[in-house]
Amino acid sequence: MLETDTGETLESVRQFLDGHFSTLESLELVDELLRDEEETNALLDEELKAAENATQALRQEAGAVAEKVRAESLRLIDIHSEIVGSTADDDVSAWQFREGTEIMSLVAVLAAELQSYERLKRSKEYIDIVVDVEQTKVQAKEDLARSKQGVLAACIHAFEILSTSISSQDVKGSYVAEEQGESNLESYIKQSVKQIWEHVEAAAGDALKKSLAKLGWPKKLDMSSTPAVVDFDDRFSTLMSLDRILTDAQGTLDRCRIDLRRGRASLLPLEHMAKAVDMRMRYHFETDRETNRADKPEWWLSQVLAMLQNVVPFLEAHVQWLYDGTASRDLDVRNEFIALLLPIVQRKLAYDRPAYLKAGMIIPGVVKELADFEHTLQQVYFFEGSSVLGEFLADTAVFEAWIEAERSAAISSYMSTVAEPGAFDPVYESDVLNPDDPKPTLISEKVVLLVEDIAERYAVVPSCMLRLQILSTAQFPIVIAIVEDVEAEIDEFSRVSLAFIRNTAGIPS
Repeated sequence: MLETDTGETLESVRQFLDGHFSTLESLELVDELLRDEEETNALLDEELKAAENATQALRQEAGAVAEKVRAESLRLIDIHSEIVGSTADDDVSAWQFREGTEIMSLVAVLAAELQSYERLKRSKEYIDIVVDVEQTKVQAKEDLARSKQGVLAACIHAFEILSTSISSQDVKGSYVAEEQGESNLESYIKQSVKQIWEHVEAAAGDALKKSLAKLGWPKKLDMSSTPAVVDFDDRFSTLMSLDRILTDAQGTLDRCRIDLRRGRASLLPLEHMAKAVDMRMRYHFETDRETNRADKPEWWLSQVLAMLQNVVPFLEAHVQWLYDGTASRDLDVRNEFIALLLPIVQRKLAYDRPAYLKAGMIIPGVVKELADFEHTLQQVYFFEGSSVLGEFLADTAVFEAWIEAERSAAISSYMSTVAEPGAFDPVYESDVLNPDDPKPTLISEKVVLLVEDIAERYAVVPSCMLRLQILSTAQFPIVIAIVEDVEAEIDEFSRVSLAFIRNTAGIPS
């Protein structure tokens, strides 16, 4: 046996030497080669150990799975025992849980019964949630004046129901993504929360509108009546509370992709005060009434300023005080309120836009009035916000309609002047001017007035690029036209003069 092992070893050595060393000189590399072989063997040993560890882990995992199946089966049996009584065989530890056995058949039956039980349990939970939501709806519809705290509590509870619904879904790991749709219960809860919020906000807004009327709205708000001021404070504070409730629930609403404010981020009480202005603007300037005229922007812009003048003193003296001590204490209430009026102005401009496109010469009047309006906001009320005029002029179609109207009107006026007899005659008699004074003609004076009128109309445009567009499109063509016409007149005069000289050259003096 020893001889056999020795022979095999020698044969392995021979094969190793023959395979790695072709000459005697290459034997010098034997140490290096042996080190490589040792490293290779070490790596193989490590891989073998890792494979053994992985195998052991798989064995343990398989055992855990088997034990889990066994435990689940025993749990089902325990549930069955509670429902229909104890099992015939109390020694369940000796049962064999193999496929096809009587025990596994019993487990299958028990699993079906458990599913029915869980469905009934979920149905009861569903009904409890629906009942809770319906009761919250009823509470939210109570009279706000008599049950303010109850109505606010209903709003809070509605958001709590929504939050609990999300949390329970997250725990189950089955909260449905937007693209996968959502359950009927989730849709019902979301829709109910929206209905509750919309109803409570509308009721609070109506109450605030009535309190404003008691203060004298739409005239200047009068703070001399203590009961009226107290009533306003109560209505205003209700909307402030709703604002806080909504802020606290914003995380839940974001997760549910619910936007109760429709993209608005303004203070809720101020937003409802601005609605009072909005309603009057719609009534007078966005209906069939005679006051609704696109060519009279000064009518409705002056009304906005008048209503602002009636409200701002009250905002500064009283409403700002209501926000002291709150999270919004650093906000400038006056500035926030003016910012809420700008969308009303923008909507009116959009309402009249078809008229602007149809009659472009209305636009410079609108631009001037908007510039004066913004100047008043900035200089009188120290407003810091976006520019309605800038947004209006950013409408390419409107601006192009203005340019085209200016160009057409200027050319039409110029052509009618050129066609008049004596268009190129001097404006003044020769004895009025000194010999070296310029001698303007009727057409040149008309062109100067045309160019100056156009420049005056676009002088309020804040953008230099837009002013250059009007200059190049509406003013330059007139200047070029008069230059060409004057040159043509000079050429004609020269031609006639030369012909006259030639015709009279042979006549004796």
